[in-house]
Amino acid sequence: MSDFPATPPPADVPEPAQRPERPWKRRVLIGLGIAAALAFLFFLLWPATAWWVERVDGVDLDAKDLETGKDRQALLDKARGRFTALATGILAAIAIIYTASNARSARDTAKAAISSSEASHRAAEASERTTQAAFDSAKASQKTARAAIRTAAATERGLVTSRFTAAVEQLGNTNPAIQLGGVHALVGIADDEPTMRQTCIDVLCAYLRLPYDPDPGKDGDLQDRKAFQFQREVRHTILRLIGNHLRLPDDHPHCWCGHDFDFTDVIFDGADLHEARFTTGRISFRDAHFSSGMIDFGGAEFTGGEVSFWDAEFTGGEVNFVDAEFTGGRVDFWRAHFSGGTVDFGGAEFTGGEVSFWGAKFSSGEVSFVVAEFTGGTVDFVDAEFTGGTVDFREAVGERLNELPGPGEEIPAGLLLPEAWLSAGEEGQPT
Repeated sequence: MSDFPATPPPADVPEPAQRPERPWKRRVLIGLGIAAALAFLFFLLWPATAWWVERVDGVDLDAKDLETGKDRQALLDKARGRFTALATGILAAIAIIYTASNARSARDTAKAAISSSEASHRAAEASERTTQAAFDSAKASQKTARAAIRTAAATERGLVTSRFTAAVEQLGNTNPAIQLGGVHALVGIADDEPTMRQTCIDVLCAYLRLPYDPDPGKDGDLQDRKAFQFQREVRHTILRLIGNHLRLPDDHPHCWCGHDFDFTDVIFDGADLHEARFTTGRISFRDAHFSSGMIDFGGAEFTGGEVSFWDAEFTGGEVNFVDAEFTGGRVDFWRAHFSGGTVDFGGAEFTGGEVSFWGAKFSSGEVSFVVAEFTGGTVDFVDAEFTGGTVDFREAVGERLNELPGPGEEIPAGLLLPEAWLSAGEEGQPT
């Protein structure tokens, strides 16, 4: 025998059920015992009865003192009665043993069933504990994953914030090269992080609203000219990148259409916004000053939102709205002052939305609506003042516009209207 103590089975492992006794063996043994008892009983009741009376009881069955054969038979019957009682006792004992064996077998079977049930119950409990442990582990893994996601998001936000802070610092630097790096960094953040896009746009527009010294001219100080050129390069880069993003289709991930742009008080001496799409949002050119260079809105689409040129000053350069499409939203030139340069709406299509020149002043320069189409929406010149320069509507298509002179009315100098608008008839009615 080993010196080591036996290791008990784990609590969760079911114990093997006791093997019940095989019933067929017991039945065979009991059957053989009954057969033997019957054979013995048969032998004992007949041939051996006389032997038992003569040898055990000491009675000579052949003795002459037995009066009749009845006396002899009575002795034999008496002996047989004793043997019958003995056999009956033996059979009763065998029956008791058989019954007890059956009861023990049934008890063993019941114990085995109980043991098996308990083992199954323990196995089920173990399985339940295993399942619960797996569920707890999965739940813990989910919590860990969520925590990791939050940590990653916080880290990413921290990185974006760091990038944004560094880009703003670069834009505020006095070195133009570093400023240009800040411009591109802000545009990169706006493209990478849509949630930061409007903030980046606001910063870029805020830079454009900063004081901007005018061009010192060829006769100006060399250092002043260099400073002006550097600053203008930064500003034109911002406007060029804004225009690039406003030309992208709506489903492009870097499209900036629909965002707000605040160009209030900005001095424009050149800007490339051709084919830009003003779909939604608010775009303000209020009090902006268009002083020189080419400001190109050619082919731009004004389809929604609000675009305001309130109190804007058009004093020089060329502002190009050639082939622009005004199909929706609202574009206001309220109290805008056209005092120099050229503003060209030639070929523009006014087919929807509202375009208002309420209170606009045309005092110098040239404003052209040649071949423009006024076929829908509302275009009005309510309280507009024509005191100088040229405002040319010749060859414009559509009905006469609100508040422009009609048939028989005095036409201010410099205001050129289509012949159809000056003739009486249905086409002469204002839109």
